[in-house]
Amino acid sequence: MNSPDQTPRSSITDCLRGWRDGDEAALSQLTTEIYRELRRLAASVMKGQARERTIQPTALVHELYFHLPDVQHFDWQSKAHFLNVAAKMIRNILVSHARKRQAAKRGGELFVALSEVPGEDSGFNIDILAVHNALDQFTELYPRQARVVELRFFGGLSVAETCDVFRLTGNECSFRTVERDWTFARAWLEDAIGQR
Repeated sequence: MNSPDQTPRSSITDCLRGWRDGDEAALSQLTTEIYRELRRLAASVMKGQARERTIQPTALVHELYFHLPDVQHFDWQSKAHFLNVAAKMIRNILVSHARKRQAAKRGGELFVALSEVPGEDSGFNIDILAVHNALDQFTELYPRQARVVELRFFGGLSVAETCDVFRLTGNECSFRTVERDWTFARAWLEDAIGQR
């Protein structure tokens, strides 16, 4: 039987907090707990990508892990908080790879599907840099809705998890509001990208 200080960490939030405090075993446990979910998320974001991939979902997750030390000090509140941070990191990694590919091979865009729900085929293929640039413009006009896009599209968060992230930052948010923001944001982005 384990003593209290040897009890395995039971939640992702506990693992995140332990890792923040320097517990290497917590990082190992976190990696085990979250890897499959991050791999699924990466695969869903990359699903609509053109045949010539510059980065595979597994490599995307590994690159994300490479950047984790940059966020170790965060005051982790929940799994949703971690996925919020992961969403921003995934967006930055994909944009960086798309820019490198474009620089190396003129016109070598990195495509993704802007789907209704990450992992479903209800979207259309679009250039990741076009999404990034349109989302930057959208953020200036509609910051809350842009955050919903980042959390749902790049972070793979459910509507409920998206609400949790908003609550963590002191913003009340309902399930219905997130769904409405997501619908509006998709329409705005699809229109903006279609005009480019």
